Amino acid sequence: MQVQQRIEETCVQDIRSKLFAEMDHKYLSAIIAQPTPERLQLALSEAICEAAGLDGKETETIVSTLLLIYHGLALHEEIETLARHEDERFRQLGVLGGAYYSSKYYRLMAESGQIKLLGQFARAIQSINEMKAELVRVPGDFTLSVERYLHLQETIHGALLRTLCDALLPQDSRWEQLVTHLVRASVLKAELDNMSGHTWVRGAANLSLWQKANSEEKKWLKAMKASDGPDKRLMSLYVKYGTSTYLFSLLEEAASLAEPAMMMMQGLRDELRALPGQLMAPGAYSRRVCEEG
Repeated sequence: MQVQQRIEETCVQDIRSKLFAEMDHKYLSAIIAQPTPERLQLALSEAICEAAGLDGKETETIVSTLLLIYHGLALHEEIETLARHEDERFRQLGVLGGAYYSSKYYRLMAESGQIKLLGQFARAIQSINEMKAELVRVPGDFTLSVERYLHLQETIHGALLRTLCDALLPQDSRWEQLVTHLVRASVLKAELDNMSGHTWVRGAANLSLWQKANSEEKKWLKAMKASDGPDKRLMSLYVKYGTSTYLFSLLEEAASLAEPAMMMMQGLRDELRALPGQLMAPGAYSRRVCEEG
């Protein structure tokens, strides 16, 4: 067991080393810090490749490619933050950096002979960008339903993983279910964590709140949005309408639905099996308790 665990740890480390090597660029890295590989994307994509019986080299290439695309697309979302920097190179390199990371997948897929998967990833990227376009088209519109918003976020964070499932394990619905539920839980965890910012930005918490708020509360929320700053009084409305309790119940449901799929799978790594519990603790849970108290 210890020998197998060391082999698994070495495999994961090889993937991370390759990923950092591909992301490294002397000038770019000096301006914009390299992202840390997203844990859920790494654990799930590596496990899917392993379940499909791919060898270490194939797994390393495919997982590194998926994470390069994921972080390349994610970096584009940081452009607004980077644009506020006094050095205009930050914004320009944010655009170029995202393109640099994500474009490398063409070379890696071509070199490995995974031409079909290259095309499948391209269609996933198209879906991700379509969902992002819907989110940013009217940023001040709070009439978007919570479920539609969550669907958009789940596509953004799950399309690449679902594509990998379809390509490598097309007949195994357990993996599709596992990816669906874990991605949803991860999205909900991020939404709960974002509540601590006390800002009136469009997210699951504030969309839920807007749907329940009365006319006077909506006037105050509009004024808060206009001020473009945090306000701790927002938490009082979260408490009034049970916002974090509602989101946490959705998180609990998603995490619990992931567990039956895991139970049916042999040989899943402990790192992956532990993810549902880690997504529910400690931040989201502590806020829910605070709200209920």
